[in-house]
Amino acid sequence: MAHSLGWMALFLYLAAEILSIAALRRPRRGLGLAVMLALGAGLALQFADLQVRARALGSVPYRTLEGSLSLFGWMLGIAFLALQIRHRERAIGPFLIPIVMIASLAGMLVPAHATAATPETRGVLFALHVTFAILAYAAFTFSFVLSILYLIQNRQLKRRRIGVLFSRLPALEVIGRMNRTAVSIGLAVLVVALMLGIVRASELWATLADPKILWALITLAVYVFLLWVDRRGWEGRRVALLSILGFGVVLFSYTVVNLYFSTAHHFR
Repeated sequence: MAHSLGWMALFLYLAAEILSIAALRRPRRGLGLAVMLALGAGLALQFADLQVRARALGSVPYRTLEGSLSLFGWMLGIAFLALQIRHRERAIGPFLIPIVMIASLAGMLVPAHATAATPETRGVLFALHVTFAILAYAAFTFSFVLSILYLIQNRQLKRRRIGVLFSRLPALEVIGRMNRTAVSIGLAVLVVALMLGIVRASELWATLADPKILWALITLAVYVFLLWVDRRGWEGRRVALLSILGFGVVLFSYTVVNLYFSTAHHFR
């Protein structure tokens, strides 16, 4: 029975991926809607699984590594829906939905390990802070994937070797706009997460000298610079490379800083 709702959600994500690939290979009326319905149902089930985890822990489920990964997968699904609503590009689904599946699967396979909940891991501010932070990570992850697709597509076009799969992808300009949307979402919610975290930390800590805050500011600086140079005419390849660099900073902050450097943000 462990994570039965989560496994059902993963099955629906797999169905959404299969339908998305089918729609990419042979566009048919109704397939796009079926993808969104399957993904939406999966997100609803995974949210219910997160609620079950919360009751078992007596606090928000994402104070643990496995809960954080599960929420990350859920937020990736939310970010994907946001991109679909904004740009309506169904062809990008086969490349982004697997990221949702991998993160969600990791959240169920990582061994559960949690200590008793503390006052620091309870409360609305803490819950909102972590929720917005992980949503930002999800948006930056999609920015990374879109940048990889941009570079591959750009290389294929220069070599005039466009396969069937990549010939169905959106134009480079569209991928660039989707990347800009993902970065903008990530920046907006990361600013909110940082502000909420500082307010919460000021209530609990004697000092704000924590490595996680420093790396959050570095992440903000990288992506603000990315949007700044993008709007000033940097060519797409350089923007894509900068986006990949930014994701490296995000990954370092989410893993190494949380696990080894920060005393207040480690998973427990």
